[in-house]
Amino acid sequence: MAPVPALPRRKIPFSIQKLDRRAVQVVRELQKAGYEAYLVGGCVRDLLLLQHPKDYDIATSAKPEQVRRLFRRSRIIGRRFRLVHVHQGRDVYEVATFRRGPESSEVAPNKPMQGDNLFGTAEEDAMRRDFTVNALFLDPVAEEILDWAGGFQDLKARNLRSIGDPRIRFQEDPVRILRMIKFMRRLSLQPGKEELHAAREGVSQLSQAAAPRLVEEVFRLLLTGDSVGVLEDLVALDALRLVLPDLHAWASREALRLQKLQGRLQHLDAWVQEGDEPCYSLRLAILYGPFVEEEFNPATRTLDIKEKPQIVAHIFRQLQTRARLPRHALSRAARILLTQLRLDPPTWTRSQRRLRRKTMEQTVGLEWFEDSMHYLRARLLAD
Repeated sequence: MAPVPALPRRKIPFSIQKLDRRAVQVVRELQKAGYEAYLVGGCVRDLLLLQHPKDYDIATSAKPEQVRRLFRRSRIIGRRFRLVHVHQGRDVYEVATFRRGPESSEVAPNKPMQGDNLFGTAEEDAMRRDFTVNALFLDPVAEEILDWAGGFQDLKARNLRSIGDPRIRFQEDPVRILRMIKFMRRLSLQPGKEELHAAREGVSQLSQAAAPRLVEEVFRLLLTGDSVGVLEDLVALDALRLVLPDLHAWASREALRLQKLQGRLQHLDAWVQEGDEPCYSLRLAILYGPFVEEEFNPATRTLDIKEKPQIVAHIFRQLQTRARLPRHALSRAARILLTQLRLDPPTWTRSQRRLRRKTMEQTVGLEWFEDSMHYLRARLLAD
């Protein structure tokens, strides 16, 4: 019998003080109660890349009901894939029970993964994840990193490597193709030839993923700091038509439209690189702005609608029908775009008169005025 390889543990290469103390306390309480518990995934990856994690996720051998009983300020969320939100002060930490991936016999050919809600061990939980760099577990009590997939070395080499056959992993969950783009652009990780080939081969399976999940992933991609590169990747993989078919139909009719959109996205990237996080509505306005502005202009309009509020409502309604975006975000994005007609009236409008003082005071007082000014600046600099 071949010897069982030793567990790949290594001491953390940074000070324990860099960890979120409340997240560490949640892990400590779980371990004191006799359960395995670790900080997992993106927070470990980002710490090793000397970046500040946006959040801290925790994985444990405790079942959701056991976690709930252990922490007074907690609640179980989700129906099929149950998690526990543990409140510590004003912060909320997501605690998940170790799960295993489906057996190959449980994955139907050309169908997204269904059997991904089976409890498992820590190692099984790590190996069911998408890329090796996301499979790192951190034990803050022992001050060790557990690495079953070789993610530590991949991070050092800036490699983005799938756990297992990328064709199978992308078939299990096609949204992993979009996550590959995110890690390429946000973290400057380089996927291998097999991953790129599998993404091109399996991109059509994105049509089987839930539209709300696809669109949500796109809006996360807009916060990578390289949304121009993201757009290039979506076009190169022929994925834009699957995630945002209305925007793809508009952009594909004229090459200059894609360039115009890229010009707007450059300014979105500049904000993100400076440490800002443009709100959902502003990202939506920037993404759909050139499309909406063409429909505002009678000379380029294709819709049989004249009223500007109805034009933007019609375009966003198509997106809302597919993706079920928050209505308040759509409404605010529409107002940002409509406010441009006051702040900088286009040449095709009947009146080019400056706003009256009273009207300007009303405009400045709008809740979305600051976002409208951000959009105006991006539009003028880009165009």
